[in-house]
Amino acid sequence: MTDYKNTPKGRIVRQKYADILPLLRPEPIRPRMNTQNRAKIFSPFSALRGYDEEISDEDRVHGLMAKIELSNEDKNRLSDRLLQTKKNMSVTVEYFHTDKMYAPLGTYKTLTGTVSRIDPMYQEIEIIGDTGSKTDTPLEKAPSICIAFDDLFSLETSFE
Repeated sequence: MTDYKNTPKGRIVRQKYADILPLLRPEPIRPRMNTQNRAKIFSPFSALRGYDEEISDEDRVHGLMAKIELSNEDKNRLSDRLLQTKKNMSVTVEYFHTDKMYAPLGTYKTLTGTVSRIDPMYQEIEIIGDTGSKTDTPLEKAPSICIAFDDLFSLETSFE
C-alpha cells in the first residue's frame, strides 16, 4: 500500500494546506459535556407511543389460562381440609386469580400465610400473607387476601 502523502494528489493537498498542517488543534469554545449529560441526549425514545405497553399486555395474555375444574374426589378432599382448618393456622394455598381484563382467564398463584377468617356462609377464606420479616411495625400490615372456596386448587396446613 502506498503512502497517500507521497502520491501526486497528496502532495497537492499538502501544498494547499501547508499553512495550517503544523498547527495544534484549537481548544473548544465551550467546555466538554460530561458523559452523563451526553447519555441523556442520546437516550432512546419511544417512536410508537403505547407500543411497549401493548407488547407487555400481549405477554400477560399468553400467560393466562382457563380455570381447571376439580374432580369430585378433589373437591371432597379440599372440603375436608377446609373443615380441619382453623383460625390462626398456618396454611399454603394455591388458588385461581381471575384477570380483570380477561374475565374467564387468569393465573394460578401460591400464597403462604395465616388464616384470619373462614366464612362458610359466603364460602371464602381470608389469609394474611407472610411478609418475610418478623419485625413489622404496627403501621405495616401484611397483605390480607380473601379467596373464594371455588377458586381454591389446593390447601396445605402446617401445625405449629
